[in-house]
Amino acid sequence: MNTPLRPRPTRFDRIAGPLPEPGAVPGAEASPFETVQPASHGFVDRDGVKLWYAVWGDSGPWIAFAPPFQIVHSQMLKATVPYLSRHFRVITTDGRGNGRSDRPMGQDAYSFEHFYADFVAVLDAVGVERVALVGISAAALTVLRLAAEQPQRITHLVTAGGFADSVPNDERLAQRLKMEGELLAGDWPGYLDWFMGIIFNEPHSTKPYEDGVHYGWATSAEWLGWCRKAWVGNDVRDLARRLTCPTLVIHGDDDLRVPYAKGQAIHALVPGSKILTIAGGGHVTAARDPVVFNRALHEFIAGAPRQRTWTRAMKRPRRALFISSPIGLGHVQRDLAIARELRKLQPDLAIDWFTVDPAARYLEREGERLHPITQRLANESRHFENMAGEHDLSAFFALRTMDEIMSHNFMTFVDLMEAEHYDLVIGDEAWDVDYFYHENPELKRQPYVFLTDFVGCLPMEPGNEREAALCSDRNADDIEHVARYPYLRDAAIFVGNREDVTEQPFGPGLPGIRAWTDRNFCYCGYCLPFDPHTLADTERLRARHGYRSDEKIAIAAVGGTATGRHLLQRIAAAFPRMKRELPELRLILVTGPRLSGDEFEPKPGLEVRPYVHNLYEHLACCDLALVQGGLSTTMELVATRRPFLSFPLQRHFEQCVHVRQRLANYAADRSMDYAATLDPEQLARRALAAMHEPVRYRPVETDGAARAALRIAQVLDNRWWAR
Repeated sequence: MNTPLRPRPTRFDRIAGPLPEPGAVPGAEASPFETVQPASHGFVDRDGVKLWYAVWGDSGPWIAFAPPFQIVHSQMLKATVPYLSRHFRVITTDGRGNGRSDRPMGQDAYSFEHFYADFVAVLDAVGVERVALVGISAAALTVLRLAAEQPQRITHLVTAGGFADSVPNDERLAQRLKMEGELLAGDWPGYLDWFMGIIFNEPHSTKPYEDGVHYGWATSAEWLGWCRKAWVGNDVRDLARRLTCPTLVIHGDDDLRVPYAKGQAIHALVPGSKILTIAGGGHVTAARDPVVFNRALHEFIAGAPRQRTWTRAMKRPRRALFISSPIGLGHVQRDLAIARELRKLQPDLAIDWFTVDPAARYLEREGERLHPITQRLANESRHFENMAGEHDLSAFFALRTMDEIMSHNFMTFVDLMEAEHYDLVIGDEAWDVDYFYHENPELKRQPYVFLTDFVGCLPMEPGNEREAALCSDRNADDIEHVARYPYLRDAAIFVGNREDVTEQPFGPGLPGIRAWTDRNFCYCGYCLPFDPHTLADTERLRARHGYRSDEKIAIAAVGGTATGRHLLQRIAAAFPRMKRELPELRLILVTGPRLSGDEFEPKPGLEVRPYVHNLYEHLACCDLALVQGGLSTTMELVATRRPFLSFPLQRHFEQCVHVRQRLANYAADRSMDYAATLDPEQLARRALAAMHEPVRYRPVETDGAARAALRIAQVLDNRWWAR
């Protein structure tokens, strides 16, 4: 509040990035989680202090998370609560002093008695009679006390990184508390940096660190100082000895905030308790290792299912699960082409699909089977759309901020793998499955094939040291994963050719991307979703799709998201000038399902369509295509030898680097800077010129899908080692 802010630590700018005004939660009116909305939420008024709480999920046993030290708020649980809410009713609440709860003034408003009574008041307001308690870090004091004082109410107890007393009874602890207090009072940003650095001490923890800084920034040194003093000097060890409910202690043996011995002490105090040691783990397992945390809670609290079916091995049908990235339609179209080739090689192999819209909608129209559990998946495509600006999308930061979605969707995948048998999992840019498999290798239980059309995240803003450092860290994490567990990917297929991979390095001190890809991937060539020879008769195609032979057809398409809104608007603004020069011109705007056609002013010769199934057939007979810089659409235009202009999204490393390099390999880099579209006259001239320029593209291979399917079939057959 009145504490002067010193210059921010270097790590703030290098990792945490821009911060909002201190002392408030940005978007406090919205859900703290991206992947789930509360079943109910509100405030409990206790002695004039409003305490925010929410209930997540509408069925199942009750779980309640007690609020920990107020340097964080309930969003810290974003990797666990959305998943648990699929199986339980989960209560979260922000402790006074941070989050959406009040921040009263003065030390008298902050005490362990207040924190305890606040939590009980929330449980009473919700009306829960029987509940499992979870206490992370200091919140272990709260849940241990409540389980002892209200044993009839508590079904299970879990502590994570917790302690049963905070009494400074030795000189070393007293000195540390003194140092912390002085740092907090004199250098609030420095304290926040130090704190998040020690609780997330595991390698490659830049994202939890970044999140933690933002959570802490929502309070202040003054409020946190009162909270900190309130948590010190408490002792519930005698109460812990009285516990009778099933108790699980989770603790990292490399916890630099609360020593592992504190977790062992709880285990020794509570009769019959169990302990899960996170070897090499730090302080906040729920944030840094959410998969093991989620699974431990689910198994401990829910127990074994009351009904279970086990199918004898030879009665199990042969099945594959195909995970297809829903970011655009290009992935799913090539994946379906691969799946059809795979069925030729393995006729008895049934394929289920694991994806969301817009990919899910496409597959249903093609008669494919989506597994019903996909209704639980969070939408990656919508996340990317929400991250976009005006024809601008930092693909790296969109991936980086997708951590909640990745955790949620991987846990859904794990639920499916445990419930049903699959002989094979294929993941096309299934970053969630690939990352968490490498973090939890024991969960892999069937052959796994990974596909991608790019390798390596690349910084796009010159001079942006933060972006460069974080890209390098992510790449290093991936490289270390593959080096340590090379057998997790039974095959890794690059959808393209060797020269399509950039020779840039992954980052300072890291290998070159192409050389590393040579060692860790096989190349299948580009995978087209069609045979270009079947689309060579353009007159027949035009007649089939309602285009007259005496008109020129231009098609503008931007994929299945709203990211291309501004590009379509600029193309529409240039269209009257184009039509003035070419009266027979007809322009089809394909907006995708997320954009309304009402956004575009009606004009003679202009047609707006929300969706065109198998758009590549229409593009194959058009006279000009105006598209974003995505790989699939541009390569389909190259394969069918159609004139086009592409407009790569600004700061999108895949479109601006990887795709452009690939197009150049086919003598087809027809990209145009989006800034040049601001002038409708210039855009019109450039578009008409592109329509009449001769096409000299190199041929696109047509056997990529078959080659990919053959490699996948070899994994399924598992005879590569036989002589």
